[in-house]
Amino acid sequence: MTTHIAKPWPGMSDAAGDWLDAAAAELAHLGFELRDGALAGAQPGPRLLVALRDAPTLDHFDPEAVTYWVLHDGRGRLATLDRQTVLPEARPFSWGRVQVSDRIPVSNQFLTFGGTVLADARDDHETFAAFVSKAPIVRWAGHSQGVDPLVDDIGAFFARLMVPIDFQPDAEARIGAADPEALYAAFLHDASVRFRSGGHLQEAYPDVAMQVAREAHRLARDNPTAWLAGGELLASLELG
Repeated sequence: MTTHIAKPWPGMSDAAGDWLDAAAAELAHLGFELRDGALAGAQPGPRLLVALRDAPTLDHFDPEAVTYWVLHDGRGRLATLDRQTVLPEARPFSWGRVQVSDRIPVSNQFLTFGGTVLADARDDHETFAAFVSKAPIVRWAGHSQGVDPLVDDIGAFFARLMVPIDFQPDAEARIGAADPEALYAAFLHDASVRFRSGGHLQEAYPDVAMQVAREAHRLARDNPTAWLAGGELLASLELG
């Protein structure tokens, strides 16, 4: 058995128990669970929990591997977490897609602005992982889940980031090194401009426009440093 990473959810006191016990309790009958994915301003905040078991339970969804992006030498690299991963693990993960795959194989996919991934085993049969972030984690597509309201806009923004990555030598490193809340702020700056400048967008997607405006106001109030950094990043990428 491995040594636990004694690290609670962000904002949770040590008295509330470590992250591994919390994840195991929430996933007692589940293969994965996205908790508070849209509640970027709350505590403990967005977290994607995954259970990797040596035998399928056939109760919900039985993950076999999780793939996600990390920044290595200024470049995005795909990383895999499975039952063979050396544990315990605690490392940053980068923006983009997180994919939870089953044995069948089918998958559930999420979009994220980055954060920290924790992984550890309770015993020889179960490994648990937690992708935690100060920015939203949204459902994108999958076998056993729906999609979240902002996912299309976030996906389009991530696609637009590929333009400066292709044409600015250091763009990928700057985007990857950005704090998750700063990258989320860059998205909100970009989305706010699009909704303000296109009245038809507000009429067609009033709920999304309202959510973008509400989140932009909250982040600018609660974390002005991230809000400013997001605007500066967007301008440096010549996207805003």
